[in-house]
Amino acid sequence: MQVPLKERFYIKGGNQLSGEIEIPGSKNAALPILAATLAVNGISKVTNIPDLSDTRGFMEIMKSIGAKIKQDPDNKRNFTIDARNLTGGGDVSGSYIGKMRSSIMFLAPVLARFGRVCIPFPGGCVLGKRSVDIHLNVFTALGATIIESETHIEIELKNSDKTYIGNTFVMPELSVTATENALIAMAFAKGNSNLRLAASEPHVQNLCKFLQSAGANISGIGSHALQISGIEKNENISAEIKVTSDYLQVGTYVLAGILTNSEITVKNAEISHLDSFIERLKQTGAKFEVNEKNKTITTLKRDLNNPNEKLTAVDIQTGVFPKFATDLHPQFAVLLTQCEGLSKIQEPLFERKFAYLLELEKMGADVEIQNPHVFKINGPTPFIGTTVASQDIRAGAAMILAALITDGETEITNIHYIHRGYEDIEENLTKLGAEIRTVS
Repeated sequence: MQVPLKERFYIKGGNQLSGEIEIPGSKNAALPILAATLAVNGISKVTNIPDLSDTRGFMEIMKSIGAKIKQDPDNKRNFTIDARNLTGGGDVSGSYIGKMRSSIMFLAPVLARFGRVCIPFPGGCVLGKRSVDIHLNVFTALGATIIESETHIEIELKNSDKTYIGNTFVMPELSVTATENALIAMAFAKGNSNLRLAASEPHVQNLCKFLQSAGANISGIGSHALQISGIEKNENISAEIKVTSDYLQVGTYVLAGILTNSEITVKNAEISHLDSFIERLKQTGAKFEVNEKNKTITTLKRDLNNPNEKLTAVDIQTGVFPKFATDLHPQFAVLLTQCEGLSKIQEPLFERKFAYLLELEKMGADVEIQNPHVFKINGPTPFIGTTVASQDIRAGAAMILAALITDGETEITNIHYIHRGYEDIEENLTKLGAEIRTVS
């Protein structure tokens, strides 16, 4: 479903939720895997891809350079990608690139196939500065020349074979997308490579396993030091992977249950991906049950008249996996507005992540922005329905959570951001008992 930019949500707060929600695959895992299928001179099968505007847009870009993509008629989340006859000579363009920061992932696979790549500077959520220099330095280390303009990134491989040459690269920071670009490049490089200070998020591990299925030898998966032996012959390869569950959606729906004091069960939850989140939830006094074997988290009702069951303020500091995920902090902040006492959030990764707090203030939150990276929240505060804007994917999810507990109706604009990261969120919440409607 393509969402017009002027569509918005209207949510009536105060409803109890009940039922089950099954979490689809992770967008953050699906996109780099889809990009990597372009480097495979063969056929890839990727299952459990979430149906999102970002994944659909990403596949449109892939089709524009000759990838043949078939959707399983019996399961809309399963796809076969045939990248044997790519076209365009390394030029990648299209309106989606200007909207999606993740389109930077086309650099490594297209360069692997054509020996050159040229794309416009990617767009996406406005979260502050995210330099492409790390990506470019990776390609330089593997034998590429960078031709950079104000509007495009163009890269060429210098050797006569137009291939990557294996090398050792130390990441200057634990960048997820730069790690993913490096992994794809090194998996298709001649010889052996070492990637140090690599990001280790679940979606990075998922990409590693896909590249292994294509023939790369990767050791150290899940750590910050990876050793990669490149695929020796990239021709008529078959590769296959299931996209891992989206732990960010798991966290969001769990918070929906806790905030509305409801009993809901979130299924297909990889519990080990949420260790830091779960520990912070316990510290607030939230009631829930975790079943790691069945991959479920069930939220439980608290006795609101029992002073011993009040939610309590906690501090959180985001960081790279396995620390508290930056993409769960806006949603968790909504919970903190309902906790007794003063909470502090430290967000070292992005300097524009606090914009959602200004929207929560409109609804009644008591917040203090000490600087672009440190915020304080004093609670509990009741929320009143009003008009708020979604600033990015996760901020939009936070607005929905806040709307679920308001007195009155909340209007949320810019919902196209939300549909970039949450599959069928309005339908899912409606099935659980929320009153939410979409209006142009």
